[in-house]
Amino acid sequence: MSERFLSEEDLDLSDLSWDELLAWWERWLRQAQGTNELDEHLYSHGVFRVEPGWVQTSEGVVRAEGQAQHEKPTSPE
Repeated sequence: MSERFLSEEDLDLSDLSWDELLAWWERWLRQAQGTNELDEHLYSHGVFRVEPGWVQTSEGVVRAEGQAQHEKPTSPE
């Protein structure tokens, strides 16, 4: 059993004209750029799923609790 999200026509890139291919590429790039702020701390490969110091929650990726305290400069007393 195979799941397909694109039709045979969608996958037939070799029959597109150069202008059509560039138009689809441009559309894909704009769509990908639209989520940059939402996934800037996520990794799609490697040893980490989320950037160190950040956690993934049901609301999205947020700074880990206690991390902000470590980043604040302390004044000498």
